Amino acid sequence: MLGLPRLLKSLAIFATVCLLSRDAVAGWVTFKNDTPKTLVVQEFTTINGKKVCGKPYKLLPGESFREFHAIPGIKNYEIVDAANAANPLWSGQLNCKGDMQSFSITVVQGKAAVVPGLPLRGTLTPPSGSSPPSGEAKRP
Repeated sequence: MLGLPRLLKSLAIFATVCLLSRDAVAGWVTFKNDTPKTLVVQEFTTINGKKVCGKPYKLLPGESFREFHAIPGIKNYEIVDAANAANPLWSGQLNCKGDMQSFSITVVQGKAAVVPGLPLRGTLTPPSGSSPPSGEAKRP
C-alpha cells in the first residue's frame, strides 16, 4: 500500500499534462501556387534584429505543399519569384490556427497575394469573401 500515493500522484500529473497539451495542438498549413510563375515560400522569424529563415519550398505553377505547425500562432512568411529572389513578391504574417488551413498564392490587381484557399474538408466551394485572412499584414 506504500505505492498507492505515488501512483495517484503520477496519475494526477499525467491527467494535467493531457489536459494542457490538448489546448496546444496545432495543425497543417497548406500553400498552393495559383500563379503562372515558379515561387519560393519560406517562413522566417526575427531574432535579435536578424532575419532567420526556415526551409524554402519551391512551388511550380499549380503545385502545393503542406507543413505541420506544432504551436499555433502568427507566422511570418515571404514569397519570392524563383527567377528573381532579390525582391520579395509578398511578405507578411498569417494566423496559423490549431486546425487545418489552406492558403492560395495568387495575383490580385497585378500584385502577389495570399488568400484563404478552398476548404480542405467537406464540399468544394469557394472561400467566403475575398479578403485576406485575419492577422495578415499588408505588403510593406
